[in-house]
Amino acid sequence: MTKLDFNDTLFMMTQKNKKLLFGIISGLVVFLIASYYADTPIQTEAEEQVDSTDTVFDVETERDYYIDSDDEGVKDVTESESVFAEEVIPTNAKVLNVVDGDTIEAVLDSEPNKTVRVRLLGINTPETVDPRRPVECFGKQASDFAKQTLSDKRILLESDPEADEIDKYGRLLRNVFLPDGTDFNALMVESGYAYAYVSFPQNKARKAELRALEQSAKAANRGLWNPEICP
Repeated sequence: MTKLDFNDTLFMMTQKNKKLLFGIISGLVVFLIASYYADTPIQTEAEEQVDSTDTVFDVETERDYYIDSDDEGVKDVTESESVFAEEVIPTNAKVLNVVDGDTIEAVLDSEPNKTVRVRLLGINTPETVDPRRPVECFGKQASDFAKQTLSDKRILLESDPEADEIDKYGRLLRNVFLPDGTDFNALMVESGYAYAYVSFPQNKARKAELRALEQSAKAANRGLWNPEICP
């Protein structure tokens, strides 16, 4: 081999080594870059949309929380809170039977082994059970409403110090209150299921209240005051 051939061969080997070395270095750089991005979370377009939606939702939620009190959202919250804010009164009896619109049978907590008959104080509903008298107009509706509202319910029986304790039939004379504080006697008169029955001894303010409720029901043609139902 001549000197020229040897130099040419050496030059060709040197060029090949350079290419090989460059290839190795390039591969190493690509490997390092790939390793770096493999360890770094890549947020996809879909994830970006989710994040964006969450952000909008959070902003809207915060805005709704601070809306004016006139807006419907706050009204709903207020109404919901009012439900939980309803006063629950202590009860002292349980209804066993509803005889008619103004008479019930109950057991008192103080006498759990005894059934007592209770006449609702200050009201009178149309007759339905007296064998001596025909069923009166709107009597069945009054009786049905009382049964629906009071049957098997806990109640508060409250006496009136200015009224008699019992009537001539031995029935307790009481005001009846539902557990949520509803005055059932007054409700019967106000809804047109009963007349105000105030000719017997009773608290004067209570008499006036029941008369006013009766006039309100009459003016509005509620229940037994409706001429199309009870002419």
